[in-house]
Amino acid sequence: MYNVSKQRLKISLLTETFPPEVNGVSFTLYQLARGLSSLGSEIEVLRPKRIRKSGRVEPWEEVDLPSRPIPNYPQLRFGLPCGALLYERWQNYRPDIIYLATEGPSGFSALRVAKKLGIQVVSGYHTNFDLYLKHYRISFIKPLIDNYLKWFHNQTHLTFAPTDWMIKELKIKGYKNLKKLSRGVDHQFFSPQNRSEKLRKSWNIKELDRVMISVSRVAAEKNLDLVCKVFTKMIEQKKAKMGLIVGDGPERIKLSKKYPKILFTGCLDKNDLSVYYASADLFLFASQTETFGNVITEALSSGLPVIAYDYAAASEYIVDGNNGKLSPMGDSISLEENFESLLECSGLKFAKMSNQARLSTQKANWINIIKKLHDDLIVLSQNSPFRSLKSNSVNRRKYRML
Repeated sequence: MYNVSKQRLKISLLTETFPPEVNGVSFTLYQLARGLSSLGSEIEVLRPKRIRKSGRVEPWEEVDLPSRPIPNYPQLRFGLPCGALLYERWQNYRPDIIYLATEGPSGFSALRVAKKLGIQVVSGYHTNFDLYLKHYRISFIKPLIDNYLKWFHNQTHLTFAPTDWMIKELKIKGYKNLKKLSRGVDHQFFSPQNRSEKLRKSWNIKELDRVMISVSRVAAEKNLDLVCKVFTKMIEQKKAKMGLIVGDGPERIKLSKKYPKILFTGCLDKNDLSVYYASADLFLFASQTETFGNVITEALSSGLPVIAYDYAAASEYIVDGNNGKLSPMGDSISLEENFESLLECSGLKFAKMSNQARLSTQKANWINIIKKLHDDLIVLSQNSPFRSLKSNSVNRRKYRML
């Protein structure tokens, strides 16, 4: 799949989410581990101990980290301080590069241990935690979170962010050493060819009826209340026949009771997800907390025009009026008007936009993205001030509380 690079690296990837968990960060990190392994590098994935196993046989080792369930998200876990474990492991298995995908306690431990051992560290900016706070009524700690996240990432040699928009935002906040690491999409998997008339008939949908869809974790920060409100209005006005919310989360039961005309499918496996995308007609995404938004490119690749706010992946892939519509950030009235205007498009224009949606994601190629990441990591390792440094023999007991 990938051309093997002349130089192989030992890379430790530390994360708080990884398959079989279903979310954008988990999926992205799986692609990075798979792609870097295919390029010949040796990967270890350090993540919270999982109750469920994926069943896959992968070309990397997975290491359990101590963890606790996340409140309101029992299926997800956050890593605990683990300095002693990491220190012992990285003395025996010394990586060339450590990639930190979490800024939590386990990431903080990793940062400290890496400095003690003289190992290069890069980080990925995967989640806008500071933007989540208002949705959980704890905005008062935002300055603390902002300062900590900036401090954490500025301690690493590089911070990878997924879009030009995100890099610009981080620079304004004072982040340094930023580099773009975009996201790809599986074009063969997310394809209009997966459209299922059998599935549409099971929904009592006729050929010309419009089906609306949104795919997301069903949580407060995803702004799905607005999506459901718009879907319900369009159904009541007979401008669309059906609205689908694909995904699960703590808000699912509440929203399904509040909006009985919407079908909440829960989590779908990847095969079913690709069929649901392709069997719908229009994608609405109202989240304002994304660093990227993988569902944007999945929907476009599936041939769905997308309506979203003008930031993150939407700002890079949606050409207004060509393959979807963009609204100013936070302007819910514009979002609804844009969505309604596309529902009212003629069949011919709709088909053209669907085709353009598919074409617009051709640049979202995982092979090229991961090859560039691998090259960036090779250059960093070659320029490392620690390249010839051997770890000092330090009393491990001193770091037991890291």
